[in-house]
Amino acid sequence: MAGVEAASRLYRAGRMTEVIDACRAVLAVEPGRTDALNLLGAALFSAGQDGAAREALCEAVRIDPGDAVALTNLGIILQHRREWPAAARALRTLAALQPESGAICSRLGTVLQETGNLDNSVRLLVRAVRLDPGPSVQWYNLGLISVLTGDFAAAAHTLRRAVGSAPEGVLAYVQLGETLLRLGRVNEAAGVFRRALRLDPTVSEAANGLARCARYRAAAAAAQVPGTGSGTGTQKGLAVRGALESATGYGYFCQRFIRTLRKRAVPLQAIGITGPESWREENLDPPVPARALVNFLIPLAVERVPGLATVTFTMFEGTCIPPAWRRQCAHSDLIIVPTESSRMAWAAQGYPEDRLRVCPLGVDPEDSDGAAPAPTMVDPRGRLVSSYRHRFVNVSDFIPRKNIDGLLRVWLRSTTRTDDAVLILKLGKGSNPAFGAELGDLVRRTEAAVGKRMADAAPVVLINQFLSDVDMTGLIRAATHYWSMSHGEGWDLPLSKAGAMGLSLIAPRHSAYLDYLDDRVARLIPVAVRPARLPYSEQAYPPFHGLDWWDPDEDAAANILTAIIRGGDTAHRSARDHLVQGFTWTRASDRLLAILDDAGLR
Repeated sequence: MAGVEAASRLYRAGRMTEVIDACRAVLAVEPGRTDALNLLGAALFSAGQDGAAREALCEAVRIDPGDAVALTNLGIILQHRREWPAAARALRTLAALQPESGAICSRLGTVLQETGNLDNSVRLLVRAVRLDPGPSVQWYNLGLISVLTGDFAAAAHTLRRAVGSAPEGVLAYVQLGETLLRLGRVNEAAGVFRRALRLDPTVSEAANGLARCARYRAAAAAAQVPGTGSGTGTQKGLAVRGALESATGYGYFCQRFIRTLRKRAVPLQAIGITGPESWREENLDPPVPARALVNFLIPLAVERVPGLATVTFTMFEGTCIPPAWRRQCAHSDLIIVPTESSRMAWAAQGYPEDRLRVCPLGVDPEDSDGAAPAPTMVDPRGRLVSSYRHRFVNVSDFIPRKNIDGLLRVWLRSTTRTDDAVLILKLGKGSNPAFGAELGDLVRRTEAAVGKRMADAAPVVLINQFLSDVDMTGLIRAATHYWSMSHGEGWDLPLSKAGAMGLSLIAPRHSAYLDYLDDRVARLIPVAVRPARLPYSEQAYPPFHGLDWWDPDEDAAANILTAIIRGGDTAHRSARDHLVQGFTWTRASDRLLAILDDAGLR
């Protein structure tokens, strides 16, 4: 006991190295001392040794499953390490031991939020504020989860309680202001953002929120100008909001729509997703007569403007949208999606079908004229990529939905070192500092699952950096085939672009692909509907918690690749004419305007 007491004094003095040595000395004599294990875990965590701290505390809990102190510390460390299922298990045990602890309910609720289990998260956070209504953080956490579930009225109420409990808390003001904008209460939101800026003038989110309030007021005022309605001879303007400066898929198709509509001289006001940003190519800031605000955004980012109808142009990549999405869009006058698959996903959640419309996106045939040269690339063995006969490319965010693990499994199974083939894998935008470690772990698990090393397969050229549109076109031009193993797509801009440029396409037979591909123009992989899981895990992929997506048949995919590489399938199935003629941005913009006109929203 004396050794642990001395170590505790050292811990309070902040002398972690000595604490670690003292606890290990005690454990060398008495290996089962849970107090020593617990103190060792806490000291290791304070010293930045998360993995060793986890081991010590897991051992303490194994010896004494009811040790509340060890469970608390283990839950904190697992939460810090983002091991959400393990953290939830530890905290559930702790909650059973201390059912009247609001702090434990609150911590468990925030962990479940990270797993995507929003309903149980809400239940626990509500219990937390009932057990202990004093702390502002409890109300703040409940407000955040209420926003995510789409209960914006409840979120506004709880965030006001958070502000009342801690009036100096700037973040609660920002979240409250953004929630009020989702409810269309622009004037109230402006007041909240001003109070946040008085507390801290450097908070950019509050300044951006105030800028959006000004833009929304101006748009609403323009909508009320006499003689700007839908009668004969009046202007048919359009207000749009989206990611004007973003490299995301939503940002790309928002920008493409704006450019195409401007060519048709449609009066436009463009409002950025944050507010202050402007359309760089020309002045689209001034308000125009409009009857609707078209949001090219996910439902959570949509904000309502009094006097303007709310139109949400979005998509989904699974068989059914999350319940939260339906609640978040309860006040949207129209939901526009690019494919029948997305429309069915919304209808499957019970969203009113009379408020659903389909407007396919376009492709970019003008980029296939040779203006962007293919880059010079060398594989890991020093051979020019251009010298390979079969050059496969995949452009994806590094997220589980893109099924990079399945792609690599099929590549390992269907290729050898001697094959005249290379895979160009463009993952992410170079903004994830943990990318290397995460990809390395995925590769190791994939090699173990297949029983083969990447070095024994055909080479893979990895690209992990931001590419401009021109550079992306050149990258695609470097390949002969575009290959997707995705679990689901709302559209897949890179694949449709590759098809318009003449590449052969290999894609799963599901979701958006069925709207613009068939067996005449692409090699389609059979699929099965299964729960959305993380790679090599039974854990749900958080954005798809409780939902299904599609698993491509890896045997069939391997057969397709083998037939192409080994010469059994020499047909060049081109989707170019089909895509270029059937899916242009001009046609997409015409369809968008027709939808709005038919609904009386221009």
